[in-house]
Amino acid sequence: MNDHLAYFKELVEPQISSSYIFAWTEFLEGDFGDVKRLEFSSSSKVGAIDFWSRDWLAIDVVDLERGDQVLNVLYSPDQMHKIPAGFARLLEILSA
Repeated sequence: MNDHLAYFKELVEPQISSSYIFAWTEFLEGDFGDVKRLEFSSSSKVGAIDFWSRDWLAIDVVDLERGDQVLNVLYSPDQMHKIPAGFARLLEILSA
């Protein structure tokens, strides 16, 4: 979790428009361990990123204008190499 979260905070979060509102929450003992969840919203998109303590990561985005889920991925610990591409896709969606 720490690696994914540090990567997000250092390289991804600064690129997200200031029009998004962030809310952090924490939950203990979920499906994949403890989770830190970032919920984000703007007038056009809402979503969440779950940073699990057992190295799982989930990204979910809904486009409110389209009324459709535009990103919904769950990365297992053996898919860690795919996470940077997932964050790149997230940035594409949030900037569109």
